[in-house]
Amino acid sequence: MCWKILLAGLLVCVAAGTLHSREVEATGSATIYSNNTGSARIQALKNAQRQAVEQGVGVVIDSNTLARNYEVIRDEILSTSQGFVSNYEILKEGLASGGTVYEVTIRAEVEEGKIKDSLTALRILHKKMGNKRLMIVSHSQDPHALPRDNGAVTTTLGVVREEFNKAGFRMFNDQQMTRIYQAIEQEALVDRAVDNLLALALDQQAEILVQMEMIAGKRDQRGGGFWAVKTTLRLGIYDAATGRQIADIVTEGKELSAKKPGNYDWYRMLGKAGVRAGAEAGRQAISRIAEFYQNVGDFGFAYLIIFRNFSFNQEDAILDYLEGSPGFQQLSELKNTRNYLELELFSSEEKSRLRRKIRRDLRDLEIEVATQSVSGNRMVFINPDAG
Repeated sequence: MCWKILLAGLLVCVAAGTLHSREVEATGSATIYSNNTGSARIQALKNAQRQAVEQGVGVVIDSNTLARNYEVIRDEILSTSQGFVSNYEILKEGLASGGTVYEVTIRAEVEEGKIKDSLTALRILHKKMGNKRLMIVSHSQDPHALPRDNGAVTTTLGVVREEFNKAGFRMFNDQQMTRIYQAIEQEALVDRAVDNLLALALDQQAEILVQMEMIAGKRDQRGGGFWAVKTTLRLGIYDAATGRQIADIVTEGKELSAKKPGNYDWYRMLGKAGVRAGAEAGRQAISRIAEFYQNVGDFGFAYLIIFRNFSFNQEDAILDYLEGSPGFQQLSELKNTRNYLELELFSSEEKSRLRRKIRRDLRDLEIEVATQSVSGNRMVFINPDAG
C-alpha cells in the first residue's frame, strides 16, 4: 500500500510540473576566437538556453510589455536563464558560417511557473486589474459588419489592442489569436450567442472578453463637394468569470476626401476612420473597465516605489501622504532603513501620471523630489538636496 501511495504522489508531482513547464526548441551560436571551439560551444549552449527562456517569457507576457521591460527582464531573468531550464536535449550542433561560428540547437523544458514568479517579483506581472488577461476578438453579429480579414478591420483592431496594451492589460500574441480564431471556426461559434465566446475566453484563461465589430457607412457626398467615408465601431465588453456585461461601446470615425473615392481610396479612408474610432473606443473601454472593477473591489496597477536620502521626518510625511490618498490601495511598507524607504502600492493611475502626481503633491508638502528613470512598474524618487 505504501508504494502505491508513493507512486500516486510522484504522479501528482510530475503532473503538476507539466502544468508549469513548456517544451521549446531554440538555437544559440557563438563566435570561435583563437580556434577555441570548446569555449564557443559552451557559450552557444548558454545562448540557446537563453533563447529558450526568452520564448517562455514571450508566452507569459505580450510583446509590448516585453519591449517596455526588456532591460529588467534581460538583467534579472535572461542573464540567469539556466535557472529556468529544468532539462534540455541537444538536437544538433556543429560549425557554421564557414567554420567561424559554433551553433547548438536544443529541445528544452522551460519552467513557466518560475518565470511567472520572477516577473511578479519584478512588478512586471501582477495579480491586480492592471494585469488582467484580456481577449479581444473581431466577431460580428451584424450581417452588415465587415469581415475579420478586411484590412480596415485589421488596422482598427491593432489600434484598440494598443490602447489596452498601454493600459497594462495582458494581451494574447498573434500565434495565440490564430489558435483562438481556429477554435471559433471549428466550434462553429460564428453568429452564435456571446455565451459561447465567454466559454472560450474562460477556456483560454482570459478574465475579460472584448467582442469587436466594425460597420462601414456609405460613401456620402457632403456639402461643399467633400466626400465622407464613415465607420461605426462597437465593443461589447464582458467579465469572463461572471458573464456580466461591463460595457457596450459604440464610436464613429469619419474621413473626408475632396474627390469621389474609388474602391482603393475608399478602403484606405475607411482604415483611417477606423483608427479614430478605435482609439476613442479603446479609451472609453479602459475607463468603463476601471469603473467596473473599482465597484467590485478588484482594481489597481502594482508599483514598487523607492524613496532615497530623505530624513526620518520627511519619510513619515511621505507615508502619511500616501496612506491618506484615496487613489492608493493596499500600501505595503517593504523596507524602511536609514535614507531608504521601499513601498508597494496599487493605484488606478498609470505610471507617468502617478509619478507626476506624487512629485507635485510632495512639493505642496514642501518636500522636493527628483525622479530617476527606471524600467517596468518601478519608480525611484531621490532627495535632490541630500549631500
